[in-house]
Amino acid sequence: MISLSALGNCRLIKQEDSGEAFTTELDIQAPDYKLILNDGSQYFVEVKNCHYPNIKSPYPLKKGYLKKVENYAELHGTPLLFAIYFSRQNKWFLLRKESLIEQKKRYVTDFINAIAKNEMSLLGDRTIGTEPDLSIELLAERSKEAKVNEDGEANFIIGDVKIYSSDREITDDLEKSIAFYLMRFGTWSENDAEGIFDEDEFLGVRFTYSPDFPPEEQVFSMIGELSSMISSSYGEQTVYEKSVIALDTNLEPSVFAVKIPDKYKGNNLPLWQFIMQPNPDFKG
Repeated sequence: MISLSALGNCRLIKQEDSGEAFTTELDIQAPDYKLILNDGSQYFVEVKNCHYPNIKSPYPLKKGYLKKVENYAELHGTPLLFAIYFSRQNKWFLLRKESLIEQKKRYVTDFINAIAKNEMSLLGDRTIGTEPDLSIELLAERSKEAKVNEDGEANFIIGDVKIYSSDREITDDLEKSIAFYLMRFGTWSENDAEGIFDEDEFLGVRFTYSPDFPPEEQVFSMIGELSSMISSSYGEQTVYEKSVIALDTNLEPSVFAVKIPDKYKGNNLPLWQFIMQPNPDFKG
């Protein structure tokens, strides 16, 4: 949850369930965090992880447990939200109790219900689209030896780096940083590396990133949610070869994100930004 402060809409995130507390109330439990957003609104957030591989499997929250956290929030007069991370899909969802499905002894949600009622936009989350393809060229230093051996292995010193969006070279520093971040942490697939040659002279290597299913009716494709990209970036610091190597990091949250200004559309890197709104009437 701390890493998601990198979305930029939180003025303060405080761990709520630590330290001593004394109360005459017996049936309460502190949620994980308290949030103050940029507009001054405040929320308690309880964070959960769902590791189910099947998106149709209902993720449960027992009524007794939920009531305790809800009582704590009511005691403070502060709304309660549940942040559920579906790890297999690398997706964050922010849900109210009213967005959950009530059963006899528990409330549940599944992946589809969570998508429809998601309120991650409160934290500044956006879905990003851009024009395929994105590519990066690592160009050899021309004054140094650069060659490809018989096994197809390239040996060269990088002298320049160029980034492209749909064959347009990106020269603006902000757009280059955004494009590089989208390539690293977005959902597009990396194609096989290509050698760049001028006749027989080896010039460098090109890496290209493409959507698996580009739509035919529009020029752009979705490349992912900012929250998912931030989680992937955070995972680089805490997970190695599927094993946890750190429970936390001392890096500032902004390290895991890229700054995309609100309503920014780009020039050589055209961007489409979508702010998804919940549908409280969804009955899937």
